[in-house]
Amino acid sequence: MGQRVECMPDTATMTDARARLGRATSNTFKVLFGLATVVAAGATYLATTDSSPGAAAQPWLLWLLIANLILIGAIATVLGMRVYHLVRENRETDGGARLRLRIIFLFSAAAAIPTVIVAGFLAVAINRSVEGWFGEPVRNVVANAQAAAKASVDDVKEDATTQLAAMVSDLNTPDYVSALQKSPEAFRVDLLGGQAQFRDFARAAILSSDRNRVSEWVAPEALPFRIPTDKWWRDADEGAVGGIVDEKEVVAFVRLQAYPDAYLYVSRPIPPVLSQRLALIDADNRRLREAEVRRDSLAVVLTLSYIEAALLMLLGTAWLGMTAASRIAMPIGALAGAARAVRDGDLSVRILKPTVRDEIADLADAFNEMTDRLSRQTAALDRGRIDAETRSAFIEAVLAGVEAGVIRVDSNLKVTIANASAQTLLGFIYRPGKAMDLGQVAGEFVAATSRSIETGQSVDTSYKRPSEGATMHLQVRVSPEYDGAGAVITFHDTTRLVLGQRQAAWRDVARRIAHEIRNPLTPIQLSAERLRRRFASQITTDRETFEKCTDTITRQVADIGRMVEEFSGFARMPKPTFGEFNIVDMVQSVAFAQRMATPAIAVSVNAPTHPVVIMGDERMLAQAVTNVVKNAAEAVDRQLESGTTKFGSVMIDIFEDGDEVQVTVRDNGPGFPVQDRERFLEPYVTTRKNGVGLGLAIVTRIIEDHGGRIWLGDNDAAPTGARVDIRMPMQPKPLEEPVAYAGEGVA
Repeated sequence: MGQRVECMPDTATMTDARARLGRATSNTFKVLFGLATVVAAGATYLATTDSSPGAAAQPWLLWLLIANLILIGAIATVLGMRVYHLVRENRETDGGARLRLRIIFLFSAAAAIPTVIVAGFLAVAINRSVEGWFGEPVRNVVANAQAAAKASVDDVKEDATTQLAAMVSDLNTPDYVSALQKSPEAFRVDLLGGQAQFRDFARAAILSSDRNRVSEWVAPEALPFRIPTDKWWRDADEGAVGGIVDEKEVVAFVRLQAYPDAYLYVSRPIPPVLSQRLALIDADNRRLREAEVRRDSLAVVLTLSYIEAALLMLLGTAWLGMTAASRIAMPIGALAGAARAVRDGDLSVRILKPTVRDEIADLADAFNEMTDRLSRQTAALDRGRIDAETRSAFIEAVLAGVEAGVIRVDSNLKVTIANASAQTLLGFIYRPGKAMDLGQVAGEFVAATSRSIETGQSVDTSYKRPSEGATMHLQVRVSPEYDGAGAVITFHDTTRLVLGQRQAAWRDVARRIAHEIRNPLTPIQLSAERLRRRFASQITTDRETFEKCTDTITRQVADIGRMVEEFSGFARMPKPTFGEFNIVDMVQSVAFAQRMATPAIAVSVNAPTHPVVIMGDERMLAQAVTNVVKNAAEAVDRQLESGTTKFGSVMIDIFEDGDEVQVTVRDNGPGFPVQDRERFLEPYVTTRKNGVGLGLAIVTRIIEDHGGRIWLGDNDAAPTGARVDIRMPMQPKPLEEPVAYAGEGVA
């Protein structure tokens, strides 16, 4: 098992890189491991052989051990990198390094178990060794000395408190009060100084509330004056005694109640013998604390020494396990990794023949021959797959470029293919791999598609589908696939074609009506006028009836003439002459004219402050907007006349949306009927009694000639009313006629 097994060509390159990485990390590990071992051994020797705990816990020794611990951390990082690469190799090769990781784990466990056991015994040994230097008797002696010194200080404090009370009582007598007022100097020397000397105070002072010293007596041994703190003043004002007691003196501060504004300050130095005793006790206590700190440092040094020795043992054992695992498991791991690579589809992997001929060499030959055959067969399959994918990509490119919508469904009516045109026309987003029911996309297609799959025959039909407030006409053809596997649905938007055909038919009708009606209109009007001129003077009876009849004939002929003119205008719609103009100014002009025509109706325009320049026929678009605004005003006027609405309003909004501009006209009239409202855009459809029904049809034709669209809706800004939206490109492309229109002009 000592032979080396490698993979080639790609696997051999990876193996060489891993070998170089192994050699580099091995050399680094050896150097760092040797250095850390020397430092740990030297520090342990110094800590365990020095009898002085202070010397054994020198800061430099502790920092040396900390630095060595960081060095051991670097060694662990090097080893961790090797283990990490093994884990990653095991993950990439699906278990190719599992055996080596297991050997490393066993070696590490074998070293860790005795290390943990020894740790318990070592903790007890370190604790007993250090505790021998710092026992309970030493701490008891220091504590007793501190208690004795504290008792002496308490005696001084109690005596000073007693003398202070007696002195305050004497100073509060009327004689003392009057003496301070009559002769402050005599009061300071004789009375205040006498009280201080008699009661063993080195300093006595009378202070006022503004913190000035009114009178003060000071003995030679007195310590410097301590300025009373805010707390002393508060304690004195509350009737308590303020002040401080420390190792140097006792200071008391109290208010003299018999005086209008006086506070007594006295101080007594601590006896020198007692002060020296307190200083010695504090020094001993400080040395004890330092010794205890050194004791902890010594324990830390010993603990760090043991931890470093244990870590070095674990790391060394793990490294030995890694070295042994590499020599034992590398050939088997290489063969297993190559087999997994073949399983995952990498047929270029090959096994290097070992230098020693054995069973592994025979296995390598068989493995290489097997992968060579598989590689040739897979290459042939890949060529076929690439050809199929190329054809599929070509078909998808063709489908993406056609204007017709194309949808492919399976036998369960699940959408499997949908080109961009189909998604645009039907208003959905298709994501490959996500199943969608045909009923969710286009429920109208379900019946025809099911019939086509069941019968195996193509089905041609047409549907009307609501779209943005209008109706879209779709011409649909369903073609079944072989053996009922699914169907291909192709459909076209024939809305403009249907509308063009209708308009062509209506224009032909309008031309014929105008031609047939216009011919007899002139003779009828001339005859009526002649009857009036010729026989008006001869009619003697019922002359009023004669006049009414001739007037009616003349008026009706004029009305019919205006209708004929509308027919003629619709029949010979001119093509737009494109030019640049500001649509905001155009709409403002239309609104102004409507305000003049209907002063009772508020006509407002909400437009951008900057010019909105578009390309189009300004005269024709002004005619279209005027027609829409006029219709809105007439609808509102009918509401005002009926009393349904008290205030008439027509609102015109203009806004830009990318490369398009939209004009929205709202009114608070009766609004459009909900059913078949899109038919109002067709010729001869109207709800007015005297209307012809050509206004919105002409508007629709003008907007479509500019590449735009128009749709009807409800006023969303008022309880009732209509809304007309006109949307056009700002730079329209010239549109071709959807159909050939019959009867251009009127003969």
